[in-house]
Amino acid sequence: MTDIPLRVAVYDLDRTVLRTPTFTLFLLWAAWRETPWRLLLLPALAVLMIGYALGLYGRDRFKPAAIRLMLGRTIAQERAERLAARFAAWRVPRDVPPGAAACIARDRSEGFQLLMATAAPEFYAYAIADALGFDAVIASRHRRDAVGNWLPALEGTNCYGAEKARRVTEWLVANEREDAHIRAYSDHVSDAPTFALAREAWLVGRGARFARLAAHHGWQLADFEDAAAGTSAEAR
Repeated sequence: MTDIPLRVAVYDLDRTVLRTPTFTLFLLWAAWRETPWRLLLLPALAVLMIGYALGLYGRDRFKPAAIRLMLGRTIAQERAERLAARFAAWRVPRDVPPGAAACIARDRSEGFQLLMATAAPEFYAYAIADALGFDAVIASRHRRDAVGNWLPALEGTNCYGAEKARRVTEWLVANEREDAHIRAYSDHVSDAPTFALAREAWLVGRGARFARLAAHHGWQLADFEDAAAGTSAEAR
């Protein structure tokens, strides 16, 4: 009989596993690295960001438009893999907080399967997860054309909030982990639906605001800027 791990640790990416949000950073870094002329389009990107901030449209419209603007109408698979690998090598380990590294190491040593669940595009989220030694990834899916090029358009819904929790549940069922002991880590209240799936829900942050938010929802608090965060969890 195959030994199926019954422990799963679910980690958000931006401001959790990495300090710096990756989406806009990846677009700017990739443009600067390969097509510097696209940086002349930064005013248009700023307009897109302002429109999103004002609620004129949501993430499902903003993200494809931003990708198209800074990366182009198609992204060849080889190009996407090359950019993703180089971006991951740039961000890992330099942007990984000590507490995040400690928690990942602890969860792995305790037999937890490591699952990254993020709204970031799949074409670079997998490279970051691989650099960190994760076992599986759930990320925002993007369409492909007939020859396998990545397209800016989303395949389905942006992997955020309730959609992320739905995708995590789908993954748990597909991998026979419905009864797993789940630890979940995120810096943001939007991941409350994913926290609801977990036996241990860890809000990542520091300061009074995070402490109040954790107390209000009955979540535990983890400061990933403190390496001791990796010694504070106990199986419950």
